[in-house]
Amino acid sequence: MNLCRWARQALCAWLAITGVCLANAAEQQLASIGSLSMVGGKIKQCSLGYRTYGTLAADQSNVVLVPTWLTGRTADQIDLIGPGKLIDTDRWYVIALDAVGNGVSCSPSNSKTHPGLKFPEFGIRDMVKAQHRLLALTLGIDHAHAIIGFSMGAMQALQWGVMYPDYVSHLVTIVGTPQPSMRDLKVWKAELAAIESNPGWNSGNYPPGTAFKKLTALHTESLWTPEHRAAKAVAGKRATEDRLHATQTSQRFSAVDWYRQLQAMTTFDLVRDGDMAALAKKIKAPLLVIVSEQDRLVDPAPAKALAAAKGAKLLVLDNDCGHMAPVCEMGRVDEAVKAFLK
Repeated sequence: MNLCRWARQALCAWLAITGVCLANAAEQQLASIGSLSMVGGKIKQCSLGYRTYGTLAADQSNVVLVPTWLTGRTADQIDLIGPGKLIDTDRWYVIALDAVGNGVSCSPSNSKTHPGLKFPEFGIRDMVKAQHRLLALTLGIDHAHAIIGFSMGAMQALQWGVMYPDYVSHLVTIVGTPQPSMRDLKVWKAELAAIESNPGWNSGNYPPGTAFKKLTALHTESLWTPEHRAAKAVAGKRATEDRLHATQTSQRFSAVDWYRQLQAMTTFDLVRDGDMAALAKKIKAPLLVIVSEQDRLVDPAPAKALAAAKGAKLLVLDNDCGHMAPVCEMGRVDEAVKAFLK
């Protein structure tokens, strides 16, 4: 596909491929939330990264939260947030949240007391618990009009809806899932294995600049459909795309952080203690579900089942862009999200 300029920017924002995407982001902020108990243990000190956009209403009625996706940072969201953009800062006060383990918030790669795999394993629930503490205790935000999440960010949005059902008025999940399918787990565990089998991994104690080429290749294959990649190759663009992806693990995102975030995704399951109908009852907020029919990284079936159980609004994208379908049909996504948030 011949990506337009906007789509290239959105693609750059979503995948955090190059440092060019860092320009024009709101100021990075960090706040200490104290000690944090996680599924694998406790750390004495955790800081969370966040960025704010727009103007907060006097009654705090216009707050929209945007958590980050796998390997994502808030700096990578700049083409989704702003005046007239998908999340319109002329209307909303946006708080972009760096998830635990993304290299900005407390993470294996930046922890002085728990470096590398000494950093305890954490779950999506732990990410959300930390975010709630930041919002309630540090920022003084006691309610959000909406939470909008992409991919792993969508998992966090759903976790918010279950853990704090009265906190949010609207939930938007885009190419996310309430429960990984066997197909999802196979893909995600293959990425974990690719990290572990890398010759330089050394249980997370790898030298700076170590390339994780197999991981990058697997992730790229999962993001797009074979048909899309074939079309790129015909157009002579596949080599350029692969070079961009090749910078991801070695230059932008730590493999040990990627490892722990993948583990969080593999253990995420909101349907574990009941059926989909039971989960739908736990989530009070109205829900907009956007899925990609040809997604190879996150199976759309569980999200579609949740939408059906809850009677939620559902938008199904069916193009050859796979997990990146929202980028390829951003106009439809933009229209659906803005109509839902009204």
